[in-house]
Order: sequence, then C-alpha cells, then structure tokens
Amino acid sequence: MAQISPVELFIALFIGMGPIKVLLIYIAMTEGMSREVRRQIARRTVMVAGAVGIVLFIFGALLQAVLHFSIGALTIVGGLILLILALTMVLGGGSSSSAEHGDTDPMSLAISPLAIPLTLNPVGIVTLVVASVEVQSLPAGVIIIVMILIIMATDLAILCASDRIARYLSHAAVELLERVLGILLGALAVQLILIGLADAGVISLVAH
Repeated sequence: MAQISPVELFIALFIGMGPIKVLLIYIAMTEGMSREVRRQIARRTVMVAGAVGIVLFIFGALLQAVLHFSIGALTIVGGLILLILALTMVLGGGSSSSAEHGDTDPMSLAISPLAIPLTLNPVGIVTLVVASVEVQSLPAGVIIIVMILIIMATDLAILCASDRIARYLSHAAVELLERVLGILLGALAVQLILIGLADAGVISLVAH
C-alpha cells in the first residue's frame, strides 16, 4: 500500500475499530448488569467486530468486484449510516440501560449496536475494503491482520476496565458525553459523505 504509511493505516484502523466510540454506550447499555455478563458482552463485541473486520479485509476486494460498488459509494453509505447513529445519540435513545431493554437478550447487544456499527464502524469498514483492494503482498496482509488483532485486544482491555471508568461518571455525565460524542461522530459522518461524493466525481473538495 504505497499510498499510505503503516502508521497512517494503523491510525485509520484505530479510528474505525478502536474503543473510543463504543465505550460510553457500552457503559450505558450494561448499567445494572452483573460483572460477568458485562465481560461476556465485551468479549462477544470484540470477537464479532474483529472477525467481521478480518473477513472484510480478506474478501473486500472480491466483494467489490462481484457487487460492482465503488469505494466512493461505500464511503457515502458508511457516512449515512454513521450520521443516523450520531443523530440518534444526540437526540436521545442512542443507548439505554439494561432495565430499559426488558426481555432482550443482553448478548444480542454485543452484535448490534456494540460490535457493528460502533466498534467496527463505517470508517473501519471503508479502510479495510480499501486495504483489501490495494494490498500487494502476503506480508503486508499479515501486518494489517496483526494491527486488527492489536486494536481488538486494546478494545477488550478497555471495555473490561469500564467498571473503574464508570465509577467516575454519573448517569447524567454518561448521557452528556454520549451526546457530545454524537455531535463529533456526526461531523465525521458528514466528512465521509463529502469524501465519497468527491471520489465519485460529484463534488470537488478544495481542502482536506
């Protein structure tokens, strides 16, 4: 991948698969659950996100060839999905405590929304598909998979340590921070859409 350095790629993957976006919602959604259940949710979240991420990297180029979508189209769709999620977070209802989920299986939260689209978010999906298309050698592919595993291990460690973080955050503080995060994610979503439109030739971005 001559267009991007390994450090830049790792940063892009960390933005797309790191724990920053999922942590607050994980804390809110698992509030009131036992420590063991929270840890099970954390492990499943990381396993699902990591597995899907690796599959996307391995088969991303093939999927693009078979389905005939452009990177620009994928970026626009990813931006729209992220924008919907961000608006939900800002307007309320982006997360809820375990009590508000009623009889919903807590483990299902690990798949959606915690694993996808929060842990593995549209930025990560676009980055992995682009990497799949551009990777030129097996060693480069192995390096990217190792990066994914390192980020997933970081995610698991931080989610499992969320009990300690939650001690310093009241329920009101979590909701406030979630809305602030939603605004920032909304800005990222709009930027993704603009990049996708520029990639498709619809608009021209004069500055990045």
